[in-house]
Amino acid sequence: FVKIGQALATRPDIIQVSLAESLANLQDRVTPFDNYIATRIIRRELKLILKKNSWSQRYISNEDELKQFLDSLSKEPIAAGSIGQVYKGTLPNYGDVAIKVQRPGIRKTVEKDATLLHTIATFLESFQFPNWIPIKSLQIDRILGSTSMLIGKGTTKIVNTVDEFTARVLEDMDFQKEMSNMQLFADMYCHRRGVSPDVKVVVPELIPQLSTRHMIIMEWIEGTKLTDICMSCDNDQSSSEVEENLALVKEAIEMTLSQLLTTGLVHSDPHTGNLLKVKRPSTTNGKKKNKPELGYLDFGLVNTVSPRFQDGIVCATCQLVFARNIEAVADLCVDLGLLPEDKLKDADERKRFKEALEKAIDDVLIWPKDKKGRSTAIPKIRFENALPAFSNLIANFEFTVPPYFLNNARAIATLEGIALKLDPNFNIVRVIYPHSINHLMKNPSISSKSEETFLDICRNPKTRLFDHGQFMKLLNDWSLLTGYRKRKIYWDLITSIGTRRVMSRIFKESLMKRVRFVEELCHKHILIHWERGWALA
Repeated sequence: FVKIGQALATRPDIIQVSLAESLANLQDRVTPFDNYIATRIIRRELKLILKKNSWSQRYISNEDELKQFLDSLSKEPIAAGSIGQVYKGTLPNYGDVAIKVQRPGIRKTVEKDATLLHTIATFLESFQFPNWIPIKSLQIDRILGSTSMLIGKGTTKIVNTVDEFTARVLEDMDFQKEMSNMQLFADMYCHRRGVSPDVKVVVPELIPQLSTRHMIIMEWIEGTKLTDICMSCDNDQSSSEVEENLALVKEAIEMTLSQLLTTGLVHSDPHTGNLLKVKRPSTTNGKKKNKPELGYLDFGLVNTVSPRFQDGIVCATCQLVFARNIEAVADLCVDLGLLPEDKLKDADERKRFKEALEKAIDDVLIWPKDKKGRSTAIPKIRFENALPAFSNLIANFEFTVPPYFLNNARAIATLEGIALKLDPNFNIVRVIYPHSINHLMKNPSISSKSEETFLDICRNPKTRLFDHGQFMKLLNDWSLLTGYRKRKIYWDLITSIGTRRVMSRIFKESLMKRVRFVEELCHKHILIHWERGWALA
């Protein structure tokens, strides 16, 4: 139940604001379990390690050093979560460390909660209020906000979603898997050794020699929560801190999108308790200063995304924002794993789904007034309408929610919720769209789906041939929304394998367009001369 509360705490646009503010306490102020029990677990685990593993002697080699380490533990937990709690200590021959201790008996508790949630979900899914009962009069919306529209409909299929959520919570409790996730994440993104050229974040160093399935010991990272704003300082300082924090949240969103669309390895639980603003010393123009960087904690939920899903997200975003092609988005729902492959084969069913999807999108997105300019107008999302709008699709068209979709959607939605707290005018589509263009045009996975989508949105709707104007508008979007110069964009396109593949097709279509133009011109002149000859005769 705590995990559900943590997810809803960042969504005051879905539930009531007062409820969201109360649930925010669950992100780092969960009631801790007894310190004496935690200390006993740490002592027991370390003694077992020392007996079995000589490598641990690098840090703790005797009973005196073990006692020294236990005495250094903070008197109270630094943070307490639903799965465990964290203490700060000083490890001999290393330095400050964080010790994450699992709550005793937590698995049995979660399994009981999972059974209860499944029962509640089954009831809500099947229950229908009689027609003579006005649902609004029950005032459910005072608690649940827009979510209340889903209650008592008898159509929304929520059992699968609840079961998937509880499965992810059980996965989050597996400390062995969390350690493996932490190593994978650090190898890819850590500022010290990560191989990713685009994403560099602060990741604590794991000490695997002293970690077990009940306890994880890692490097201590000093930082502050992104939502912490210095209220005691003057307005200028507070405003600058908000801007600094917002910049880091935007960076976190961009990094999550890069993880999602480029590398495929995604941290899927970035709530405010798991993201830190870390000040690391750096030198710029010979001047030393503390540079704010993003720090990640808690690696229980790290997911791998399939290339098919990556291409589906990219293509759907570009078709929706740039081309507003609802039919193409409907087809891509199959690639995203949201719809069975045979669902759109029937013409009547396809038409019905397209109309329902178009209505849902119109309810959720606010489109700016059309302006015929060099760039695309970017819509804003009305999150208060999102849940009720898409619940109809889930109920009527056999929508499914794959594990990776649920986790990655939660990651982006959580970060977007943090950004809205700092800046109510924040628009996440303006961040997602340029990432999608970048992936679509470079096509690093050499995907045929991305290639076809790129050509499709650059074609003239009437002739179905490549349109240079559409292509330049897409480039302008890429340049304006990312801040890249045109020269860099052209160079990225030239050096991309995926772009070189599609250029040959563009050349053929451009040639075909010229041939058709010449044919039409010749036909026109022949017709004119024929008419003149007929008139003279």
